[in-house]
Amino acid sequence: MERKTSVFQSKLSIAGVNILYLSALILLITVGAFVQQRNFHSGILITEFVLIALPVFLYVIFKKSSLKLELRFNRLKFMDMLLVVIIFMCGYPVAMFLNLIGNIFVSIFGKLITSPIPFADNFNDYFVLLLIVAGSAGICEEILFRGLIMRGYERIGKWPSIIFTAVLFSMLHVNIQNILGPLFLGILLGYVVYTTDSIFAGMLGHFMNNAISVTIGFFMMQLPLVREAQAQSVPQGAELQGLLILSIPIGIWAAICGLIGVFCMKALKELNLEKETSESEQVIIEKLSLRVILKNVRAAWPLYISFAIFIFYAVLEFAYVITGQPLFQ
Repeated sequence: MERKTSVFQSKLSIAGVNILYLSALILLITVGAFVQQRNFHSGILITEFVLIALPVFLYVIFKKSSLKLELRFNRLKFMDMLLVVIIFMCGYPVAMFLNLIGNIFVSIFGKLITSPIPFADNFNDYFVLLLIVAGSAGICEEILFRGLIMRGYERIGKWPSIIFTAVLFSMLHVNIQNILGPLFLGILLGYVVYTTDSIFAGMLGHFMNNAISVTIGFFMMQLPLVREAQAQSVPQGAELQGLLILSIPIGIWAAICGLIGVFCMKALKELNLEKETSESEQVIIEKLSLRVILKNVRAAWPLYISFAIFIFYAVLEFAYVITGQPLFQ
């Protein structure tokens, strides 16, 4: 019996996806920063659901396309879920090591900037942060990036779309100290979503990564030495030395976990091999190259502005690291 395949042609435009990304970036550093300063918990929820996720749904509806197909709201099998959990448990030390390398580089020039995300020091705060930081970010940011943006850029090819989406994902964090980890995480998220053809794989992986971070922060806050260190100002030289020493055990941990993660990624691919081989029959894609897109000013102008905003904030952060004072009072 001949197998029937449903043909899906994405209605997302590169220009539209780029404009949505620029809008999310501007809203994040303006409205998002304002509401988070007033109240961190409610501010995060407003930022994630209203500023990041809602415009995606409105755009897809405006294009009169399918939310399920465009954003990959497809069922995730149990074995896929299990492998995704293991992959991101193994991927966390790798992302941590990459961020550590970035922190070492930045700390050469001055004192690192303290993260604005608070650590939980009791069980109530822990579960709240788990829901807000891990849950809302895992859902909403995946809808924007591995849902909308990766689908829009799918026409440039599998790996180019995964990597470029990861670049935009890391830029949205607007943090030079925390850019290598999100870049790696973005590539890993793109891989599991593309392989399983399910946005839920990205949501689960993103949740796992953030949940591990929140959990480590919670247990660290139970140590008296950590609490005392937070209350004291650590000299820049001592900070750099501590990071260099810390890089050795974390690097070994990351290498071991990375090898395990690679085997799990191969297993995930084998489980979904049939789905990947039939993809060309299910989706119609107009092939383009990233170079052509970037040269098209009408489509790429939001990216130019986004790159400029990111560079501007990177300069501000470096100035703060070097001088210890904000460039603009």
